[in-house]
Amino acid sequence: MFEPQPGMRVVVRYSDGGQLTDALGHVLAADADSVTVDSKRGPVRIERASIELAHEIPPAPQRPGPVHSTVSAADLRRISAQVWLPGESVWLNRDAVAEELTSDEGAVSAVESGWLLRAAAGADARANSALVLTDPQIPAEEALGAVEKWYIDRGLPPALQIFSGEAGGELDSASAQVSQLLRPAGFSPSDTWLTMTAPAREVAGAAQPPQGLEIVQSDQAHTAHLAAWGHDDTEDMRALLHSAPQVIFLSAVAVHPDGSKSLVGAVRLAIASKWGWLDNLVVNPQLRRRGAGKALVQAAARLAAVQGIRSLGCDVPAANEEAAALLAGLGFKEHHRFWFAVQEAAAGGNTEQPTGLSRRRSC
Repeated sequence: MFEPQPGMRVVVRYSDGGQLTDALGHVLAADADSVTVDSKRGPVRIERASIELAHEIPPAPQRPGPVHSTVSAADLRRISAQVWLPGESVWLNRDAVAEELTSDEGAVSAVESGWLLRAAAGADARANSALVLTDPQIPAEEALGAVEKWYIDRGLPPALQIFSGEAGGELDSASAQVSQLLRPAGFSPSDTWLTMTAPAREVAGAAQPPQGLEIVQSDQAHTAHLAAWGHDDTEDMRALLHSAPQVIFLSAVAVHPDGSKSLVGAVRLAIASKWGWLDNLVVNPQLRRRGAGKALVQAAARLAAVQGIRSLGCDVPAANEEAAALLAGLGFKEHHRFWFAVQEAAAGGNTEQPTGLSRRRSC
């Protein structure tokens, strides 16, 4: 049975005075007795006993067009954060001012508002940067100072993730507010990243894996996956890989003439907010251009479509032209762009920017 959780966008049909009515919006609170939905008519508290039907729905479209291309960049950044959420994550906004950021409350349970500060030892930039999602409702200078202190206290270089409102467009409003403060504060931008989206059924197509290649799925990350991705096999890394509401790990396995098998590639499919998100796509460099990457993406798309997921997303370094071309060939299009900004002076001499992925990985 579907269980509404704070942060989800849902539609709930319930009985009100003997009449059926609907409430559509984000869940503000949920307990054993009721669910509160932030609907257009304001917060609606619904007794669980009166609920007839409830299900999650994807983020609202912001303009006419295909579903995968009409959601806001901020909503996609929410989803990307939701599926790669470190155990140490905290929101910075007017309700969580700087002095409160040291409280140890564990991982956030729902993507909320403001800036999302994330830290995970040994992980990539997505897990070690502050996502500038919305206006934190405090001065940008104060927010940036809180970010600097939070990361330095953890022995990490302060880092932010900012993004554009659309493909090739200007920075999103929250990112624009802080962007002019970054260089004077010693932050340097990373190379450009692309967020690409596509309709799941179009990507899935009808193609089958190349002869001699099997696609195997699992709900657990295996040691071979971690090795292929270049991740350390630690409890924290495994928790990060499984941090999404639902994850499926897909492996491309070569079947050799003697019956032996070997791992050719892998990808992680994470599902949240009725979207499928692809990451950690890797193919053995010596076995590329044989269809393994395409087969993995198509298999992930089919699994998502079977579950009623209509849209897919993936983050790709703009410099990785091969990966971008693979995705474009399957129907993905650029939705928006993003960057990481790192304060080099606080990195203790380590000026290497968190690229987020090893060179072997595509997205």
